[in-house]
Amino acid sequence: MKPEKIIRALNPLLIIALLAAMFIPAVSAEEAIEPIDSNQDITNLFEPINNEIVNKMATIVTKDGFAKTTFNPRDYSEKLMCIYQKNLDQIIDLLEKKTGQKLSTDEKEDLKKIIIQEHMDKVSWAQLKEKMGVKDENFKPMLLSQGKILTHTEQSRLPLSLILVQVSDDIYGGAGLDGAGIPYIVNGENDLLSVSVNTAYTGKDLYECLFMDEDAPNTALDISYDELRMQVYGTLHDIQGFFITEPDDHGHRYIEFGNDYDNGNSYGTVIGQHGALTTSWNVGYRIYISNVWNHAMSLDNRNSNMATKTYYYY
Repeated sequence: MKPEKIIRALNPLLIIALLAAMFIPAVSAEEAIEPIDSNQDITNLFEPINNEIVNKMATIVTKDGFAKTTFNPRDYSEKLMCIYQKNLDQIIDLLEKKTGQKLSTDEKEDLKKIIIQEHMDKVSWAQLKEKMGVKDENFKPMLLSQGKILTHTEQSRLPLSLILVQVSDDIYGGAGLDGAGIPYIVNGENDLLSVSVNTAYTGKDLYECLFMDEDAPNTALDISYDELRMQVYGTLHDIQGFFITEPDDHGHRYIEFGNDYDNGNSYGTVIGQHGALTTSWNVGYRIYISNVWNHAMSLDNRNSNMATKTYYYY
């Protein structure tokens, strides 16, 4: 049979399919493979870093957090950056692809430090609570006063009343120079959502502050770190806490920042927070809960040039 007769004998639809196939470029086996889920990649790459930190914190953290230890969080984080340099580089590559944010060399190094140091903070706080036998069901929500000051009744109510101060830009967003002249730009929406207290322990009460989010003081860093937190933790919420002791024999109370003391840093400081401090405290003292963008805190106002919002809890 001649070629033209063969073609006429074929089904017209098959002829169309054959002709179309002539113009479809060949696809290699490599190109045909489905892309790997980048979210899963980030989780897998982060897992050995997490395991290392969890194991270390289990041996270092005491019931006083980092206090009364010789542990240096900055030195340890730098050690981890060397050990897991490849993992961190790959994580950042994936974050850049996921977010579309191109980070400078300095920003990449800062993000690596943020990833490790902030995870150390989360793990050490969890370890502290575990060693104290803290049970989440024992936390009770505190009440937010609707007034601009605490009444005498609110001040004298147990557990102890708190005056908490947050910089306004942390809530509403803004840009400028912080108390140390360090530039920052944040989106805001890091509101203090609630404060709870656990009074189940002899000698001191545990307070936890729940924030909606935390903004790294640089847009590209913040978008990248938000993406990592959603993949690793599944939330943007930030929890920080402290203890307040019962009066000692001389009637003095103390506040213990186990791992979220600001180390003297101001709002725009990218890294180097998370210190430990125990210092005198009394009802009516202000606690500055956002001296640094990651809600490292102290009794001293590190950003006196910045507007603030004050919360009265009892």
